Amino acid sequence: MTKRLIETFIEFVQIASESGHEEEFLLHLAERFGRDFGAECRRDRYGNLVARIPGRRSKVQSPLLLGVHADTVAPGCDIRPVIEGDVIRSDGRTVLGADDKAGIAEVFEAVKRADRFPPLEIVVTREEECGMQGARHLDFSLLQARQGYVLDMDSVDSIVVGGPTKLNLEITVHGRAAHAGMEPEKGVSAIKAASLAIVRLPDGRIDPVTTWNVGTIHGGENRNSVPERVFMQGEVRSLDHEKCVAVAERVRKAFEEAAASIGAVAEVVVSTAYRAVNIPSDAEVVRAAAEAIQDIGLTPRILSIVGGTDASVYNEHGIQTAVLGIGVRNEHTRSEHIGLADMERAVEILVRILRHFAGE
Repeated sequence: MTKRLIETFIEFVQIASESGHEEEFLLHLAERFGRDFGAECRRDRYGNLVARIPGRRSKVQSPLLLGVHADTVAPGCDIRPVIEGDVIRSDGRTVLGADDKAGIAEVFEAVKRADRFPPLEIVVTREEECGMQGARHLDFSLLQARQGYVLDMDSVDSIVVGGPTKLNLEITVHGRAAHAGMEPEKGVSAIKAASLAIVRLPDGRIDPVTTWNVGTIHGGENRNSVPERVFMQGEVRSLDHEKCVAVAERVRKAFEEAAASIGAVAEVVVSTAYRAVNIPSDAEVVRAAAEAIQDIGLTPRILSIVGGTDASVYNEHGIQTAVLGIGVRNEHTRSEHIGLADMERAVEILVRILRHFAGE
């Protein structure tokens, strides 16, 4: 069985699917879902793939959602997986793509192995790695499931039940241009105004559940001009929605006040990417996963994380969704790798979960 799992995973990672370029891989998956499981496959307007698989020896008719994502971060083209003992890694030129293709391979293997499972709605989203764009644009009218799992965490003993609110900030500072050598006194530096705000604000981890980061900054046009405009992108995340809103407001005021102090103007636009969620510990998706993890000899770890996953979007749309581990390590780097034993454990956990939701 492990041989088939490895072969499937290696097949998947060798099909390039960097964010925004997933089409070849999604077409391949649709063909495989149809061929291997008789799935009915549909694509929504954004290109996400929904594969419906009939239940096998199931006592229930309610479908279970299994969510994964098709895209990888860059560099993710021409991936050449290398097996070294019990570990699969890339050859060092690219990421491995185990995030999230190990999850997809594990779903394939678990559905093949399970002697019974409920009707399944397997959702493969696009562009998860650039802000969960696929999930945010997903046509939810294609889904009937009210509970499920996303396979997109590292350690296989993990069950993620909580996710953050994420607020995106777009900050524009307007100064006044002038010749930097001939008449700098007539200028107002947008870069200086932005810098004043940045150094006044704490960054990184604000408290145990809240973070703030300036991710990009672009400003100025010429070496010899007082810079007239700066544009920045930042984000605030928190497991506490009200804290997230409060920090974003603090950021807004800091930029407005810093800009005004030297005669510039700051405009701050705040948008919500997703809201904080926390699944109760006695929810069926949590209990079933915890029992499955215990059954294979591990101790389940129930976690809340400040990282975002598609589960945040599913929960926001009323589908109670926990996140399961797939075994990947050092994801988003050229040293990304995954252990064969962890992939096997992830499959066994998922098989037990499928049996549970089939109504044992």
